Amino acid sequence: MTPVWVVLASLIYAAILFAIAWFGDRNPLYTQRPWLRPMVYSLALAVYCSSWTFYGAVGSAVRYGIGFLPIYLGPFLMLLFGWRILERLALVAQSQNTVSIADFMASRYGRSQRLAAMVAVVAVVAAVPYLALQYKAVALSLSVLAGTEFHASVLGDPALYVAILMALFSILFGTRQVDATEHRPGLMLAVAFESVVKLVALVAVGLFAVRWFGKADLNMVGAVSTLFESSPPVGFVGQTLLAFAAIICLPRQFHVAIVECGDVVDIRRARWLFGAYLLVVSVMVLPIAAAGVSLFGTGAEGVAPDSFVLALPLSQNQVGLALMVYIGGFSAATGMVIVTSVALSTMVSNDLVMPLLLRRGWAQYQQSTVASTVLWIRRVAIMALAGVAYGYYMLSGSDTTLAAYGLMAFVAVAQFGPGLIGGLYWRGASRQGVEAGLLLGFAIWVYTLLLPTLTEVGWLADDWLYHGPFGQSWLRPYQLFGLDGWDPLTHGTFWSLLCNISAFLWVSWRKRPGLGERLRAEPFLNPYAERQTLASRHSYGDLSVHDLWLLAERIVGKKTARRAFETQARQLNQVFEPGLRANNAWVHFTELLLAAAVGAASARLVLTSALRGSGMEVAAIMAVLDEAGQELRFNRDILLATLENIDQGVSVVDADMRLVAWNQRYQQLFDYPPSMLYVGRSVADLIRFNAERGKVDGVESIGVEQAIARRIQFMREGSSYVTQRMLNDKQVIELRGRPLPGGGYVTSYSDITQYKRVERELREMNDSLEQRVAVRTQEAEKAQESRTRFLTAVSHDVLQPINAARLFASALRDTNDRAEMPNLAERVDTSLRTAEELLEGLLDISRLDAGALKPDLSVINAHQLLQHLADQYAPMAARRGIQLRIHARPRLVYSDHRLLRRVLQNFLANALRYTQEGRIVLGARVRGEELEFQVWDSGQGIPPHHIDQIYAEFHRYEQAFDWDGRGLGLGLSICQRIAVLLGHTLDVRSNVGAGSMFSIRVPLSQASEISSHQASESTKPQDGMALSGLRVLCLDNDLEILAGMEVLLSRWGAQIITANTIDTALEKISLNPDVLLVDYHLHDRLDGLQALQLLRQYLPHAQGALLTADGSDELKAAARQYGYLVLTKPVKPASLRAFLTAQIRRY
Repeated sequence: MTPVWVVLASLIYAAILFAIAWFGDRNPLYTQRPWLRPMVYSLALAVYCSSWTFYGAVGSAVRYGIGFLPIYLGPFLMLLFGWRILERLALVAQSQNTVSIADFMASRYGRSQRLAAMVAVVAVVAAVPYLALQYKAVALSLSVLAGTEFHASVLGDPALYVAILMALFSILFGTRQVDATEHRPGLMLAVAFESVVKLVALVAVGLFAVRWFGKADLNMVGAVSTLFESSPPVGFVGQTLLAFAAIICLPRQFHVAIVECGDVVDIRRARWLFGAYLLVVSVMVLPIAAAGVSLFGTGAEGVAPDSFVLALPLSQNQVGLALMVYIGGFSAATGMVIVTSVALSTMVSNDLVMPLLLRRGWAQYQQSTVASTVLWIRRVAIMALAGVAYGYYMLSGSDTTLAAYGLMAFVAVAQFGPGLIGGLYWRGASRQGVEAGLLLGFAIWVYTLLLPTLTEVGWLADDWLYHGPFGQSWLRPYQLFGLDGWDPLTHGTFWSLLCNISAFLWVSWRKRPGLGERLRAEPFLNPYAERQTLASRHSYGDLSVHDLWLLAERIVGKKTARRAFETQARQLNQVFEPGLRANNAWVHFTELLLAAAVGAASARLVLTSALRGSGMEVAAIMAVLDEAGQELRFNRDILLATLENIDQGVSVVDADMRLVAWNQRYQQLFDYPPSMLYVGRSVADLIRFNAERGKVDGVESIGVEQAIARRIQFMREGSSYVTQRMLNDKQVIELRGRPLPGGGYVTSYSDITQYKRVERELREMNDSLEQRVAVRTQEAEKAQESRTRFLTAVSHDVLQPINAARLFASALRDTNDRAEMPNLAERVDTSLRTAEELLEGLLDISRLDAGALKPDLSVINAHQLLQHLADQYAPMAARRGIQLRIHARPRLVYSDHRLLRRVLQNFLANALRYTQEGRIVLGARVRGEELEFQVWDSGQGIPPHHIDQIYAEFHRYEQAFDWDGRGLGLGLSICQRIAVLLGHTLDVRSNVGAGSMFSIRVPLSQASEISSHQASESTKPQDGMALSGLRVLCLDNDLEILAGMEVLLSRWGAQIITANTIDTALEKISLNPDVLLVDYHLHDRLDGLQALQLLRQYLPHAQGALLTADGSDELKAAARQYGYLVLTKPVKPASLRAFLTAQIRRY
């Protein structure tokens, strides 16, 4: 067939469509024939069956066998099981006057302009490849029908003229009126006619294929069965779900099924009519596909499977049938393009362009009606969509199958599904959640489907497609996050919807809908409830229908307003004339008419002004409409934001005592379930709910129902109140209630638990303040007295031995008796040693109290420690005729060796001091995980009333005898502080006249037992050795100390080398000393530690010791780091001799 005849047939068919649409608009068919409306509605739903269904389904059956079914199975399941969703959508759309899917979602989520714009952008982007699909299908059918390939320039491409022709049809059919909610019976009738044409054409080809099998004497059943030999494709279930969602998410389907639905009853009838339509179409695909495979194979002979529907009759010279098939495919493409263009142009104008113009102040310069501007925006949008879709068709190449185009668009629009369905059934769905889910899902769709498609046709470099961006293989779009083995469509669908739904749920849970959003969501969640409008009024004073018409014509245009009012008058069996009085029906009708053009809020403002009889002219009302609307929206948003961001809970009830507003804090305070609060909830139900949980006072005395009645009566009377209530054992709230003008009541709830707690604490503090002041004063006086006594005792006990030393020194100086001199010298030494021990004890107490002493924990051989103590005190005990014994098994403990030894020394010294005869026993017993060191004596014992005082400073129990003078009274006080520092436990038991036992418990080490051989070896006494031959260099800036050191060491047999400066010491290193004794505070260019380091450079073999009065842990640690011993001044001769003896053994 020549191309001229094909084009002529296309133009004739287009003229017929236009005539049908014009006839449908001019003649109200449904008034005389109401049975026709559900028929037309059901057939119009078949706009779903685009050229993809007409041509591409056969191609999918050839390629994938049963894989062609999902595009029919999905909507069939929606009609069978999900028709209630369609019904709810239609009810809400009618009540809210929504004009598109973007308008619907924006209205549900707080009338968000941003959300509407996002939906519009996604819908446009998704529609571009779908529109290109229609151009591709028509161009393919023209090529097959004409028997030639069109490889000429762009101007010779039939798809270009198809795009222009369809855009003109869309403008003629869909942009003749500004009211997008006004039903277009002509457009619906034309789309229904197209559905009949494509069904007839497809059935004709299907029957022809069946007849062909009969003539060719071929087994049709066997041929069809071969199509189903392969198992269902991997994406079968996913494609079914996509088709299920597409029936409501595709912009054209939403427009036909929801916006153009005249009565929700039609949906129930369309379930069976449209379902039967889908069933017939899907059945016809099978014989056509089987016959095509039998004739042409699977496309290897040059006939593409997508063109089997057209190629089959042509192969048998059935030109008339082929032309019918072409017209059927043309109808499928035309219907889809027209309805899609109308729906998208409405979204582009209402949700993208017009808001931008209004924000730029465009409206204030427009004196004429805005209707013509809106129409021109929609017309330009249709042409722009056609141009972009054609460009995509040209640049994407001809190798992509029709099914690939369609399914990719399905995935994009499926991103509307979570927000759309969630908005109907979930009260917690929030605008932020929908926006986050839609944005993330759309981004994944672009990354996993759109960009790879553009890459495969050469728009982008393909390296990232196979290796991932920046070489990251886990980011490959077809194997995202390592998910491999799925086809690209199923893979992209899974990730985009998973991210969409997850973000929608998570963000909605984190960002709960605000008060305003909850109020606007109520009609969507309960669409079957009776809608409250201005029409509920019964009296409108002098308001006439003519007044309403004047308002309407200024907004929607004179012609549209007149036609709408005349149609309404006929439906009400009235005559439209100036004197006609307005009633409920007229006000309701006008509200809906205005809302379709300017929105529900603005329409309500205009009608409210008219109904109040303000006397304002229509022009004046319209002049202030925008400004007033913006101010109201601004104030409302501030109010809602304030309610949600204050610490107080707020609840508002209307004059009928029903809940109309609340905030999240109110719900949290009373722990209401999420479904408990909704607009219209009786406040009696809330009071009853709280009373049953014990959160209403006075219920026990008067009963629940009487308490409810009393509270409601209190609110109806409009009485203000302030009270406090215990919500539970720990929470106190303050309630403040105030009446609202015109009826209603608002109550605020403040959590004052913290305030009440502080108030109670302040009251208690005030009540006990005087008592606490008296107690503190008494404690301070006692502390002062204790301090005074302590200082008196210190001064007395320090001065006593010093005074005695002076007396003995004077006697020594004056005596000439040489036999008495050693005795007097010994007395001087004893007195000075007593003063020294006292000062050391005071210094230890000071360090312990200040926390300056840090324990150095290590493993200690308990038997060895006791043996050393016994060896040390054995001569003293023998001199006094006292037996000293040890009873202890070899054990290891964990403690500070020096501090533990100090405690045991104090115990043993006290035992020797207070025991006149008998014996002293050193023992160690295992007590669970501890070892208890015990010191038993057979002394005079301690009376019970003295036991609690023995740890006080300078407390000494009077003994009846005196071995070597009384004690200082500091030993046990030091022991107690050391025990606290180490975390050990002290204990004392005593019987007067029988003796005492002092003990300290120390943790056992993990390796607590040692062999008896090791214990005996470690405790063998070592014989002392003479210091003869040992050379000692003593460096000190004090010449008196050097003289005393020289006398002492010389008597021990050592060779002493003295120096009072560092330079002097360096001059004497040639004498090759073995030991270096250096004072820390030299008052020279170096301190003692630095001097030791300098001397050791010349004398690496020499051992060093640091002499200092500074016993800080830091200095000891520094000296230990270099291997030096620290001897604290005043240096005990025994410690010095032990150090020097150890050094001579090295040599």
